[in-house]
Amino acid sequence: MTLLKDYVHNYGGMTDASAKGMVDSFLKIEKDRINLMQSYRPKFQKALPEVKVARYYQIENKIRAVVNYELASEIPLAE
Repeated sequence: MTLLKDYVHNYGGMTDASAKGMVDSFLKIEKDRINLMQSYRPKFQKALPEVKVARYYQIENKIRAVVNYELASEIPLAE
């Protein structure tokens, strides 16, 4: 959420350096999210059948899509 606030705050006067920093931060967040999902997969597989593990990740993906949709309304687009 901080990254989104930084983007909105700096949108009108964004420099190359601040844009690079935000992209770097975004990519790190995404990498950390993927690593977290991968770290939980073996734990889920021990406790649940593979079909339920797949459904869990499908539901997680849908929830993330809804959250991203809501956040998108806060993000200004380039003109």
